[in-house]
Amino acid sequence: MTRVLFSPIGGTDPISNCRDGAMLHICRVYKPDIVYLHMSKEMLEFQRQNDRYRYCIKKLGEKLEHSFKVVVIEREDLEEVQIFDSFIDEYQEILQDILMKHKGCELYLNVSSGTPAMKSSLQILGVLSEGRMKTIQVSTPVRKINPHLESHNDYDVELYWECDDDNSEELFKNRCQESQKNNLLDEIKRQSIIRYIEAYDYSAALSEAKTLVEPLPIMAQKYLRSAHHRTQLNFIGIDNELGKEKKKILPVSDEKVCNIFEHILNLQIKVQKEEYVDFIRGITPVLVDLFQIALKESGGLNYRQYVKINKQGVEKWDINKLETNPRLLQVFRNNFGLNFKSTPVYSSNLLPCIEEYSNNEELINLSKRLREFEENVRNMAAHKIVSVTREWIKQYSNGYTPEKILSMLKEYVQLLNMGIKENYWDSYNAMNQLIIDLIKWR
Repeated sequence: MTRVLFSPIGGTDPISNCRDGAMLHICRVYKPDIVYLHMSKEMLEFQRQNDRYRYCIKKLGEKLEHSFKVVVIEREDLEEVQIFDSFIDEYQEILQDILMKHKGCELYLNVSSGTPAMKSSLQILGVLSEGRMKTIQVSTPVRKINPHLESHNDYDVELYWECDDDNSEELFKNRCQESQKNNLLDEIKRQSIIRYIEAYDYSAALSEAKTLVEPLPIMAQKYLRSAHHRTQLNFIGIDNELGKEKKKILPVSDEKVCNIFEHILNLQIKVQKEEYVDFIRGITPVLVDLFQIALKESGGLNYRQYVKINKQGVEKWDINKLETNPRLLQVFRNNFGLNFKSTPVYSSNLLPCIEEYSNNEELINLSKRLREFEENVRNMAAHKIVSVTREWIKQYSNGYTPEKILSMLKEYVQLLNMGIKENYWDSYNAMNQLIIDLIKWR
């Protein structure tokens, strides 16, 4: 297998303070077949004075009886050596080219020479290479920052080679260490997990978390799984994960109110993620629940007294029971004809009941507007293949945006005095911050 070294050139290369610089030391220890030297404008000027970098590699090859092929990548225009982004792009292109030219090679990256931007760029690229590249660190002989005492302009390369203590078997000590990539890779993945959480994509966050070498803290895992359950309205799953701790993310304790509140929050997430088809589909069940409560709280009519439940668990109006309330039966006949039959309880047949029994004009008007939106937009999206965008919704709902519909639903909840505080509507973001804090302060 061909061994290849890619190395930026820094201020302590090739030899400094009577010891190998990082580039030369890696060559000594790993004996690569091919060495790529990446030189900025300043390093090229030093190279042209006395060919110091290739000279030392050549002398090392003679000593080790090993042939090094040296390829110099000249960056005459490279003066801004501290800019991180430029090196990420450039090094990625160079390394991909090396891997293509030397298929199946073992590629070493020197992450101890060059500027901080060069070193960190190579470290990241090595970590993300998934094992195709090995990042090599070289510690200083004194295990601390190298003192830059030598003059690069008065550099007697032959003398430096003769005085290099690493040429002595008695004085040589292997200072190379292959980077432990797991820590950095895990940190990169944790940042990805946080971004997924902030985007309410808990499924992706969970998938990424499974790839960590060092798992997330137990409580972070529990809350993250609970967040995923929450988007699915899976309250049993949340209870299994958190028990009594669930109140930290579920601010509403009443089961019926919690179901409605969480459903509306779920719609809010759909809007924020621009999942408008799911948003429209989710309007109907929450509207039915809200209208049922409105009929009872504002109109004093418990609709359950006039329904039956079929084998599929669907609530339907019961004609026999409706006949016990002539006023209510007349509402149905006036709106749906004399031959009104037992149909499922929908928002379409709850609305006339609210109009008949409620004295709250604000509630009645808001009910009409929400029902109009459902009828115009949801039915069209359900029966035609259409591209549902924010503009499409606005066009077919008399100018209502998804955000406006959400606002109307929240207003409806307030009119019903369901005990929902204003800050509850931000509980997903509060939950996200809780999970992120658990991840960061592991």
